Amino acid sequence: MGVVLARVDERLIHGQVATAWLKSYLVDMIIVVDDESANDELQTMLLKMAASGTVQTEVCTIDGAVDIINENINKKIFLCAKSPLVYRELMDKGIKIPNINIGGIYAREERKQYYSTVFLTEEEKDIILSLETYDTKVEYRMVPNSNEIDIIEELKRGEE
Repeated sequence: MGVVLARVDERLIHGQVATAWLKSYLVDMIIVVDDESANDELQTMLLKMAASGTVQTEVCTIDGAVDIINENINKKIFLCAKSPLVYRELMDKGIKIPNINIGGIYAREERKQYYSTVFLTEEEKDIILSLETYDTKVEYRMVPNSNEIDIIEELKRGEE
């Protein structure tokens, strides 16, 4: 088992994650990988509360996530981070991530819109495109029962 899904969502854990994604994948553990939240006791507590209370939830740094994943390899793990860069760094450290879901990356001045809830800088776009070199699927969809869009193929098509 190990990581079954990694989601990029700037809101990290919220209602849609707690109700739709966790139930669809029947995970044993959620790991929020976010340095800022991991170093903020209140934010950590709020994220754990948002996770529904029935699933073990950890909030940690990238290095902390590597340790927790390796210690819980027999569990079904759902990862949540604000940036696709986090997952590239985890995979560079040997963590296998079979599926990355791009969820909410919201509008900012330097970002271009690609989907209703996905706005990317050139750097973020390049990071997503670089994930193709790993043995992982990268998709866009807001909820588990909606159609998957191969975001790497779509981003490449947009460059033509």
